Amino acid sequence: MNRPFIFPLIVILLSLTLASCAAVKEKTIIEPANWKAEQLKRQQISVWEIRGRLGLQTEKTGGVLDIIWKQSEEDYSIRLIAPLGAGSYLIQGNDEYADVRYPDGRKEIISNVDDAFLSALQVKLPVSAIRDWLRGLPAKQMSIDKINWNDKGLLNRLQQAGWNVEMKKYTGADILLPHAIYLSRDDKPELDIRLILRQWLIDNQ
Repeated sequence: MNRPFIFPLIVILLSLTLASCAAVKEKTIIEPANWKAEQLKRQQISVWEIRGRLGLQTEKTGGVLDIIWKQSEEDYSIRLIAPLGAGSYLIQGNDEYADVRYPDGRKEIISNVDDAFLSALQVKLPVSAIRDWLRGLPAKQMSIDKINWNDKGLLNRLQQAGWNVEMKKYTGADILLPHAIYLSRDDKPELDIRLILRQWLIDNQ
């Protein structure tokens, strides 16, 4: 009398097994064989300079600025140049503080360096994270929610601390570095940030 229930029971068990396998498969991250070596090369880039353009689109404003970022170990200098002679912002600091100079000559010292872009551009961009993303690395101070690589074993997409990071293209000779980085957030669909890097200068010493 119990026979009619055998087939449905098997179907249910099979469905649960397949669902379990699918869940495991989705969580599995296959790290490229060359990733450890790539990480090491990029972590060793400690003195560098990039020149490019920073595009910002928020709910209330948008625009494009030229960006010159110089990094020497922990010390950095970020100059953001507005178009049509509208002036520039200068952010200088290290891991302890940031000194922000505005186009009108005002100065401000910020103890949380990740608030430097917030003060200058009214957009909360984590400076310490971008420093890693620029080199094609996950931000070391953030947990990794999702990660995948391109066919060359270089970072392609990341999700960290609510940020979606997409590295569209790599260029270079001795080491391939991101040429375009797109940033967005699911909790702020109106936010669109694009970094287009025209030039990379690296001190190999």
